[in-house]
Amino acid sequence: MLVISVLVLGTLGCSLGSLIMGSANPSPTPTRGLVPTFTATATSTPTCTPTDTPIATDTPPATPTATHTPTASPTPPYTTHVVQAGDTLSSIASRFGVTVQAIMDANGLTSTVLTIGTQFTIPSGEGPVAPPANPTATQPGAVATPTTPPAAPTPTKQPPTATPQQYAYYYVEGSMQEQEKGCSDLGIEGVILDAVGKPMTGRVTVKWQLGGHVDYFATGNPVELPGVFKFIIYPGPIYHGTKTSTLQIVESEANPAPLSEPFTWQVLDCIDGPERFVNVTFRHR
Repeated sequence: MLVISVLVLGTLGCSLGSLIMGSANPSPTPTRGLVPTFTATATSTPTCTPTDTPIATDTPPATPTATHTPTASPTPPYTTHVVQAGDTLSSIASRFGVTVQAIMDANGLTSTVLTIGTQFTIPSGEGPVAPPANPTATQPGAVATPTTPPAAPTPTKQPPTATPQQYAYYYVEGSMQEQEKGCSDLGIEGVILDAVGKPMTGRVTVKWQLGGHVDYFATGNPVELPGVFKFIIYPGPIYHGTKTSTLQIVESEANPAPLSEPFTWQVLDCIDGPERFVNVTFRHR
């Protein structure tokens, strides 16, 4: 705006000067050809470019971005439990801190019988729990029972074993007593009892085998006490060396079929071991 004003004023000044000079000399005759000239030289032509100066305004603060904080999921008002062997409603209720009736209501139960493998809804007491749509009715009871019996293990094939024979007589354990060491004679004395523990009456045959020597004795002899049997072997080679001694009740000397299991023990050389064995007892079943 300043430059434009200068230029306008310069132009007006030049025009006024010409008018003044013309009025003074209507027909001037220039002698030197000098014409007064006013030249306005602009050294620079500024261009006035309006500059938008930012005006401070009230800028609303930036809206803070809300940070999403995950909230804890609410605890479901129930849990589940799979029935194990030995479980009862009372033990389950005690374990989870609820009542038996609450468990029955939550599962639509009408009985306390539990089936192993069944999944139950256990209420926590924090909200209502709807019973299952189709509860399985069970019979009264208290202890869980398996729905399917466990598979029986495959038996290992074993060789057949003989069933022990039930004999009419048996040896009374620990009844034999050892007495009288020496090599004068070798003897055994015992008694046969009936089922109530009284000496047997009648004839009962006892077989004694010592090494290769075999002997028999039949009870019921009038000169002997009822049920008593006795064996005596006099000195000889059989006295020396350890030998196996066996006593057994049999049918008879003519038919030595066993009526008891054999009672067997080791008889030592007469120098080292006893020569008398007494109180050997057999009993009828």
